[in-house]
Amino acid sequence: MMLTDAWIPLVLTLKVAGIATALNMVLGVAVAYLFARKNFLGKEFLDAMLTLPMVMPPTVLGYYLLVLLGREGPIGAFLKEQFDINLIFTWQGAVIAASIVSFPLVFKGARAASVSYTHLRAHETKA
Repeated sequence: MMLTDAWIPLVLTLKVAGIATALNMVLGVAVAYLFARKNFLGKEFLDAMLTLPMVMPPTVLGYYLLVLLGREGPIGAFLKEQFDINLIFTWQGAVIAASIVSFPLVFKGARAASVSYTHLRAHETKA
């Protein structure tokens, strides 16, 4: 019985990390590809906003997530009223937090790779 209870935190951690990683692989690579290929108004501002979690202290980021996703926050109140969803202190909320914290790491790496690939392809077509 004790051994079974000890596995619960590990399984929860792997579940949150796995889902957050999968989300970031899809979203991070897609956004990085868009940034590497397209120029649009506000691109640098959006880049700064997407990489902001990388430079913010985790406690500040966590506080802002609580403010936004809490029952009285703009997103949390909407989700509670419309869909009866509460994200605070749930594994789904942990997935959102982990995804936001790790998104800049995936985004920056994938963007650098996409830009390199784009420049490589442009160089090959000129030669």
